[in-house]
Amino acid sequence: MRTYVDDLGTSVEIPVQPQRIVSLRGEQFTAPLWELGAPIVGSSGRTDDVINNGEPYVRGAFDLFNLTFENSGITWIGSPNNPDFEAIVALQPDLILIPHWQEDIQDQLSQIAPTVVIAIQPNPMLERYRKVADVAGMLDRFESFMPAYEAKLAVARNVIADTIGDPSDVSVVIAEVWKDDGGLVVFQDYAAMSQVLRDLGFAMPDFVAALEETFANISPEILPQIDADFMIGTYNFAFGEPPSQRVAEWEALIPVWDEVLHAPANNQHFFIDRETMRALSFRSLETTLAIFVSQIATRDFVPLAKAE
Repeated sequence: MRTYVDDLGTSVEIPVQPQRIVSLRGEQFTAPLWELGAPIVGSSGRTDDVINNGEPYVRGAFDLFNLTFENSGITWIGSPNNPDFEAIVALQPDLILIPHWQEDIQDQLSQIAPTVVIAIQPNPMLERYRKVADVAGMLDRFESFMPAYEAKLAVARNVIADTIGDPSDVSVVIAEVWKDDGGLVVFQDYAAMSQVLRDLGFAMPDFVAALEETFANISPEILPQIDADFMIGTYNFAFGEPPSQRVAEWEALIPVWDEVLHAPANNQHFFIDRETMRALSFRSLETTLAIFVSQIATRDFVPLAKAE
């Protein structure tokens, strides 16, 4: 056993090499554990009518790896926000991973097995992945994946140098309308998108860079402060949010959004599948990297500075 200090500052005695891991978050823990080849025996999972024939699925891991409970040998232990404690006990885990918003059940789960809290924010994607690999005893495996990602980054940087020049001359904003909250949200950090944008050296609007949190709800009145060369949002069919719906949400909140903002006015606004982008994995990073090379680096675009 060894002592691990989790993101709540709790010292947890965990196995050096866990053999039976249970994850309470699919895209944040199950996906990376599966990619690493860690011994995961149980995972939370969602049910949505349009995914996996309505059967439980592991968010993110299903999208990237076609992982199902049927083809993986992993046992479903309930929904992410309503885990089945009896099912977890039956699996006899030696390690349980939970996100920070489930800290209220850490003590209860700790009666079953050592339970580690890993915060989703403000941990950037690769830092968070490293923590998952560390607690799972798979840090060497994580490090072995890094060179391949760095090699793909090097190729992408060469493409950008050839087509754009200095990537810091190009600004990119991640922004979308959240229909449930009825507001406009901008992101300083959002999973693979922001990780890859940072790694490539693209800029973000000063307003976004100065945020004290990883995202913020903002008033439509300050829309010009998030203007950028490119704007990115996400879509999710499982949640009833296809790209057309995301555009409609913009139009409902700010009817002149595609006139005020440079990116949509110049066809430089695009959407990425949320589940593919949010899953904590190198495959997600590499997929997102390929999209950015295609949608930003290898196409003609109107620079914001030139338009002004």
